[in-house]
Amino acid sequence: MEDQGVVVVKDSFLARITQAIKKFFFKGKTNELLLAEKNESRIKLIEANEEFIQKEIQDARRAYRKYVINNDKNISIDVLSYITQKINENEQEIRKIIQINNDDITYEEIVQLIEDEKNNVESFKSKNKKTGRFNVPVGVIGMECSNVNDCIKCILKAISTRNAIIILHNNYSKYSTEALILLIIKECLKNYYIDDNIIQMFEKEEIDLKKLDKLIKKDGEKIEKEIPKTIYIYQENENYETEVQNEIDRLKNNDIYKSYEIKPIKGEFGTIVNYLNNDKASAVCMYTDNSQKAYKFINWIDSPNVFVNTGIQKCKNSIAGENDFFKSKYVLHEDVF
Repeated sequence: MEDQGVVVVKDSFLARITQAIKKFFFKGKTNELLLAEKNESRIKLIEANEEFIQKEIQDARRAYRKYVINNDKNISIDVLSYITQKINENEQEIRKIIQINNDDITYEEIVQLIEDEKNNVESFKSKNKKTGRFNVPVGVIGMECSNVNDCIKCILKAISTRNAIIILHNNYSKYSTEALILLIIKECLKNYYIDDNIIQMFEKEEIDLKKLDKLIKKDGEKIEKEIPKTIYIYQENENYETEVQNEIDRLKNNDIYKSYEIKPIKGEFGTIVNYLNNDKASAVCMYTDNSQKAYKFINWIDSPNVFVNTGIQKCKNSIAGENDFFKSKYVLHEDVF
């Protein structure tokens, strides 16, 4: 599974035997144990959040989630090559609109921007050999732009990095050169069955900036959500009550995690994903036997440490500032793939 940006951990034989013995002796008593300790470790049921989220950001997030679980490593290069073809087919129209808008860019420079992006595509979900972490997209990024050159660069970044990019244009016009380029590129994306909401462009005032995963301002300042010292234990499957309770007890009795807030939760998968991405955490662990949900979980959850069926193991600090479009994530999973 390394191609999908995860590390597989296997249980030892002794650990499996121990777990089986616990299940045998505590069978039918799990509810009693949970009730006895409910004041300390009650599992909170997370229900759907009725909070209003702007449609444009919802559309961007859906597009991002589809694109980030696409395991075709060459898709970015293929799409960018196809875009070059379609830009060439529309050369005369592009030259005309550049002239009408008196833009400080040439047709040849636009073509070169696409070629430059093809040469700079990073290996998707690549593993950093020094840190043992995987470089993954951020999510929904807002980027301030004021000229055609910057706008086109941002449009292309959505394709090469698989982030959803919302361009916050200071002088937006649907008759601009960048609007035409965006229209051509959106049609190219549809040819590869990529949701074209992965790239959007609006006036800055039209977007709820607080709901973005990251904001890159025109002056280079970067604003993103802070990650508190919180650990979530998500029980996706009711069969894992014993494992969840044991993990809660282990964390609360471990001096390493004394300063962390431990929060056991359960609920519908989609609701939990949205909840965890709004309420950031230093580490999250999901207990499930559903491989599809597990794979989406490790890709979609915005946390520097993501585990499935392993408990919280070897949490590593987030590494910030390495790349505007990627973040590092430590991932472990067990018994679901």
